[in-house]
Amino acid sequence: MFHGLLGVWLALAASASAAPAASATSVIPFRTDAQPRVDPVFGDAASLRLSVDRFLALQGEMDHVRDEFSTAVHETLAALAGPPALGAPMSKACPAATAAPYARALAAGGRYLLLGQQLQGHFRDIRRADDLGDAAALTPDYRIKVKQARDLHQHLLDDYREMRVAFYDQLGAEMRHATCKTGLQATARAGAKGGDGAVKPGVTPNPTDASAWSLDEAGPLDEPHGAPSSAADKPGARTSVSEPAAASRASTMAAPAIWIDVDNTLCPQPTRVSVDGQALGEVGARKKSSVRTHAGPREICALPASDARACGDPGTVRKAYLHEGWSLTVHCER
Repeated sequence: MFHGLLGVWLALAASASAAPAASATSVIPFRTDAQPRVDPVFGDAASLRLSVDRFLALQGEMDHVRDEFSTAVHETLAALAGPPALGAPMSKACPAATAAPYARALAAGGRYLLLGQQLQGHFRDIRRADDLGDAAALTPDYRIKVKQARDLHQHLLDDYREMRVAFYDQLGAEMRHATCKTGLQATARAGAKGGDGAVKPGVTPNPTDASAWSLDEAGPLDEPHGAPSSAADKPGARTSVSEPAAASRASTMAAPAIWIDVDNTLCPQPTRVSVDGQALGEVGARKKSSVRTHAGPREICALPASDARACGDPGTVRKAYLHEGWSLTVHCER
């Protein structure tokens, strides 16, 4: 009997001592002080106006950089015909004068591609807003600017394609044929510093990379051709820049038909014109004429009647991206 009462008393004492410990435990419920909000997926009319203004400002800046880029590319092509570097063997001699203009072309091309990517982002906002009808909330002057932006964007695509052919295809092939260094190695040779205009890996697009010239509206004709994938394109290989690319021939019939202008007003004699090795006829002396051909990367030849060379001979072919409204001015040697 005594042992039974003692067991009960010990059990009650243990439960009494455990009760304060259990009551001391507190539970804090989950809570948040953030107020509910709705984040707008699309911008309003004010943000659309900013995108339009920025688009037009970038387009003007790109025109300026494009002129610098085009000038540097032509200076490099002219320098490739100059004397080779001192001490270099004649069979593998890169003209020393190509380093500086090529470095300028590379830097200007990188800036142009970077501006183009920024402009492309603003154009997507403008196009989406216009397709959804949000441009109706703009004032009449900005609705005109929206239409202008869509028209200018097509010119941007044409410029991209034309400049890529001039730099990536034609100049790249000429530099490799002359065993000149390309890309960042060429800028090091020219002693270029890593300034704001230099191509910075991972920051500025590299014009020697074919993928850097691609935009999201790129079509089948934008695929680069003539890349140095075959043995004929390797440094030191004797290739003829007059041989049309197979991809260009294959896409000729699938490409849309266009009109290009050949200005022969500075030449007192007729000029014969051919595209991709196919003769398109003659443009009369002191005249300007439109020629029917196909859009895309093409090889065009325009030789005055007094020129004894044939289209396809070295120095007679120019690679270009032909599009509606493309023009060529013929300069005759006096």
